[in-house]
Amino acid sequence: MKQPMPITLSNDVVTLIPMTEEHAHAFYQAGKDKAVWRWTPPYQCETLETAQQWIKESLTQVSKGEQVMFGIIDNATGTFVGSTRYCSIDVANSALEIGFTFIKPEFQRSHINSHCKLLLLTHAFEGLGTVRVQLRTHENNQKSRNAISRLGATFEGILRSHRLLSTGEYRNTALFSLLKNEWSHVKLNLQQKITNHTHNVVSTGAALQKTKTSAALNEHITSIIKEYPLAQVMIASNDNLHDQIIYLPVCLNQNKNVINGHLSINNKIAWLLENNAKVTLVFQGDDAYISPLTHEKIKVPTWNYRRIHITGHFRFLLPEQNKQQMTLQIDNLEAGQWTMEAQPEQMINGMLANIRCFEISIERVDTIFKLGQQKPLAVKQAIATQLMKQHKTSLAKAHLLDE
Repeated sequence: MKQPMPITLSNDVVTLIPMTEEHAHAFYQAGKDKAVWRWTPPYQCETLETAQQWIKESLTQVSKGEQVMFGIIDNATGTFVGSTRYCSIDVANSALEIGFTFIKPEFQRSHINSHCKLLLLTHAFEGLGTVRVQLRTHENNQKSRNAISRLGATFEGILRSHRLLSTGEYRNTALFSLLKNEWSHVKLNLQQKITNHTHNVVSTGAALQKTKTSAALNEHITSIIKEYPLAQVMIASNDNLHDQIIYLPVCLNQNKNVINGHLSINNKIAWLLENNAKVTLVFQGDDAYISPLTHEKIKVPTWNYRRIHITGHFRFLLPEQNKQQMTLQIDNLEAGQWTMEAQPEQMINGMLANIRCFEISIERVDTIFKLGQQKPLAVKQAIATQLMKQHKTSLAKAHLLDE
């Protein structure tokens, strides 16, 4: 592998330029939002002076050949939008790391990161002869972990107590890698993702919503959500072997086309729901065993059921919205029997201080029904009659819904 050197890398969308101390003010402006440094303290752009000092220290490592530091320019606007680096350079073993990446908040979840990674990876594998590129992030930074996974990198595991932070805490680090023999396939996939993203950006929001929605929120579906409001929430996590699953009571807001709910501030996997996480809610609905004795045409024992799957993106609401949201949720479930207004203020304040309210966009709806749809009417009527005797009125009516 060749020794990485400061170089300009560019395509039609972004340009990576070698960092110098002259870029300090633009660097500070791009990184001054404290949220940028949530997972990588200390707050390196707290002031212009702290940014200048960090750049100076970093350029010392660049002069030693330990790093190559880039500034990121958005070609469309000419804006300096962040920074990234080659680091952990190991020429003898043909390995390096891409890290220290930050992007100005308004340019996150856009074309910038994918194009930067494409430039850096292409230069590493095709220009320098690198065999291994690794990427690391905080164990709990699910947004970053998902972004790295989408690049096509392989999740290798968690480095426990890997890095001492300025807060005095030790960070667990999620480790990913890409290898030279994987690069051609990964490159094609990354280029395709970029092409698809560009196509989606020029599409209208209405068109995207129509594409994602496979079933309308009709009365049949809303009745299940209202009758069975405890949802199984599956949180998408690209590099985990299994989705994370929690159970939360929710309510439907048809006017806004969202699902609302709340959870404890101490929920152990709430961090997975930050950064507009994609989730799927499963509403269990009702079910019943159907015996062959129900009708002569039922040859084997079976089980009929109704399930609703709703997929969308999760967003925590602002704390000042908690009281209004909790009032709506309680009114929906209590029907006036127990109200927020009737409770002591101290109790209400304590409750609100220990919860986080949220909403989930409704982007896709799937009905998972097994109701003997292919059976003759006489059979469905027999099943419905049997279910009525079991006081399963909703499920009984569902068998005859299309008749």
